[in-house]
Amino acid sequence: MVGNAQSTAKKIVLSSEYQCLLNELRESLVIPVEANYEDMLAEFDDESLSLSRLSESEIVKALHEEVAQIQAYSERKFRVLDGAPDEQEFAPGEQLDIDDYEEVGEGVCSQGFLLINIIEYLLAKADVDRLQAYLKLQRIPNAKKYAKQVVEFVNG
Repeated sequence: MVGNAQSTAKKIVLSSEYQCLLNELRESLVIPVEANYEDMLAEFDDESLSLSRLSESEIVKALHEEVAQIQAYSERKFRVLDGAPDEQEFAPGEQLDIDDYEEVGEGVCSQGFLLINIIEYLLAKADVDRLQAYLKLQRIPNAKKYAKQVVEFVNG
């Protein structure tokens, strides 16, 4: 398990630069964001960061140097994908029951959503093949199609 002091994701998410951009997005997109960043969510985001093979310094550098581009990417992505049906790939008979959807807790974003956006943004800029590999490791349905969308969001 990842402890508080060792969590790279938590250090990034709780940084003033990250929180400033998160607040900008919260206001511009009018989205509810969880008030706290729980350790369990930080562990998931640490795993995403690990799979991306991006370093903490690369994320922090982007937060300093590319904040406007990351904000624009995040806004484009949200406006296109908000309300779009999830393309989950369930085996026959494994689809969620209607009662399970209520337990998912739709409507409130984790503070870590922006970290995922930063990862996608940086990977799309660096190398589309690397982005696709990351998305496949994350088990994103239709990873190649989604990678194409990510590149479109980056390019505006």
